Amino acid sequence: MQRARSVVSALLTAGVVVLGLNLEAAVAFPQEYNSIVVIPGEFFSPAAIVIDAGESVTWVNTDTETHALMTVPGAPEAFALQLSSGESATHKFTRAGVYVYYCQNYATYDPQLQRVVAHKDTDAFPIAMEGIVVVKGPGFAGGPSASINISGGAFAPDIVVVQTGATVTWTNADTEQHDVTWAAVGSGWRGKRSVDAPLLNLEVGKGQTATFATPGVYLFYCEHHTAYDARLELAAAVKGTHAFPVSMQGYVIVL
Repeated sequence: MQRARSVVSALLTAGVVVLGLNLEAAVAFPQEYNSIVVIPGEFFSPAAIVIDAGESVTWVNTDTETHALMTVPGAPEAFALQLSSGESATHKFTRAGVYVYYCQNYATYDPQLQRVVAHKDTDAFPIAMEGIVVVKGPGFAGGPSASINISGGAFAPDIVVVQTGATVTWTNADTEQHDVTWAAVGSGWRGKRSVDAPLLNLEVGKGQTATFATPGVYLFYCEHHTAYDARLELAAAVKGTHAFPVSMQGYVIVL
């Protein structure tokens, strides 16, 4: 996956429990939500979308403030857009891969953390104004499996892209217990959970595996270390946690 984020190269295999969860109730990809992202405030709605290579995404700024969008380092190709209040801007994606972007006016990219971090004076703090565009195309169709390690109060990697029917394994290499809780995702889907499955409880040194049977955007977070914001449809880091203000959340994108 083309992504400038922290990736753990080896998965701790001891104690991994395969649950065989069939996560069929993902939020699907309705066409009307695939190409338009609304900026109603200090967040993107929806925060994550999936398109095909060659398609365009249009951002519509319904906020009263100006927003300046740019990609994080390591994106398949960079883009930068500025939208005053009431304006829209469009970018055509020709290269497949994962694009993480943010608003420079309300967030910054921390090269040490390799994460987008919210400015402290923003209304949404500690939630960062960050968005994701996953572009499907030749050579980028997702993997048959993925591994997510938990260490230092963070998921690594925090975004994985897999094929339909793939398995994803979370392993807790941290010194305290964590969980994987599923959240609602996507504009127009408020109040609905992204998956109809029990949360995954991850004791220290243990792991669990889930199977994803339906294409969609699956947002997950650790309920012990974040607080879910239903309005923004994102998780906010709890003050005092290891990675604060970076939220302990992640995405499984099933193509």
